Amino acid sequence: MSDVKLFSHDAFPIAGSPETIPRFVPGTRLSTPDGPCGIEMLAVGDTVITRAGPMRIARLGEMRKSRADWTFDRSAWPVRIPVGSLGNSRPMRLSPDQRILLSGETLARICGVAEVSVPVRDLIGLRGLIVERPLADLRYHGLSFGLPAVVEAEGVPCEVDTGEAATLDRDLVRAAFQAMHAVGEPVMKR
Repeated sequence: MSDVKLFSHDAFPIAGSPETIPRFVPGTRLSTPDGPCGIEMLAVGDTVITRAGPMRIARLGEMRKSRADWTFDRSAWPVRIPVGSLGNSRPMRLSPDQRILLSGETLARICGVAEVSVPVRDLIGLRGLIVERPLADLRYHGLSFGLPAVVEAEGVPCEVDTGEAATLDRDLVRAAFQAMHAVGEPVMKR
C-alpha cells in the first residue's frame, strides 16, 4: 500500500530543515527596546529583548497556506490562548508547535525540573486553550537570532532557535500545568 499525499506541503516543516523556525500569528507582539511590536512589523537587524538581553534579528520567515491547503489539516490551525492563561495580558494565538516555557515550585515538585519547554499544542484543552479554525489564509511569522533564545510574546516566554528540546511525559506536564493553576501559581516564575 502506498502513502497518499493529500497536500502539497506539510503544515510544519520537518525538524532540522532550513524552514524550521517557531511561528507566531500576525499581530503577536514581541518585546523590543521601544516597547511591544507586532511580529509582522519587525525587520532583519531590528532588536528584540530576549532572556539573555537585547539581540538583533538575523532572519525572518513567513509561512502562508491557502484556505484549500489548511481546511482539512487541523494540525496547522493556531491555538487560541485566552487572557491570563499563560500570563498573557491580551488574547493571543500561536502555532501549535511553538514552544513556551513553564516554571515554578509546583512544576519542580511534579516534574522534577525547575523549567520545562513545551509545545503549546500539549496544553490544548487546559485553561481555555483551544484550536481555532482560521477564517482566511493561514499566516505564520518566524524569526531567528542565529542561536537559541527566549523572547516574550505578549508576556509569554517563547523559545526561538531551540534545536532539539528535551521531552518530558506530556501527561505529567499537563498535570503540573493544572496544579499550578489550582494553587494560583504563575506560569513562569521570574
